[in-house]
Amino acid sequence: MVRSMYFFLLNFPSNVEIDKEKEKLFHLSFDHWLQHDLFSFNWWILFLSTIIPYFIFWKVVDKNRFFEVFSYGMVCATLCMLLDIMGTEMLLWSYPDKLLPIITPLIPANLVVIPITAMLVYQYFSTWKNFLFATLCWSILFSYIIEPLFMLRKMFVLGEDWSHTNSFIGFIVLGIFLKAVFENIKKHLSR
Repeated sequence: MVRSMYFFLLNFPSNVEIDKEKEKLFHLSFDHWLQHDLFSFNWWILFLSTIIPYFIFWKVVDKNRFFEVFSYGMVCATLCMLLDIMGTEMLLWSYPDKLLPIITPLIPANLVVIPITAMLVYQYFSTWKNFLFATLCWSILFSYIIEPLFMLRKMFVLGEDWSHTNSFIGFIVLGIFLKAVFENIKKHLSR
């Protein structure tokens, strides 16, 4: 028994071995990006979806509430990035096409499109009832429309242990969590 446990312990990879595999993965990923992604039609979709939403946002954001709404979006972006890193690392989903080769998560979605649309939902739907309905629509849009469209373009791949319904629930939870946090902050600041 002790001998089999000792053998088992010897098979754990060292940090050096893990780093070597990461280096191989980086080179594979970078080569893929150079040969398949950079300046492809999908790359241009990602590039434009990183820039255009900010111009739209600037036109429609309530400038009197800019700091509040933008803070909401930045917290949303941080959570999206964190959750996306976890999801891609756990192989729940992946992104064959990338805007930049060195970053695993989908930057346009996590740092632009999802946070900006979340900011607009937060800005325009202030009562909980309206916010919940808008968040439901927002979740449907991303989970059952945008994700499948990205799958058709082969820009998004669902893993075996994930579904559009899981994304739908995740978006709803994200929206409600963010609204609750910011409502709580506003309540404490108004005292």
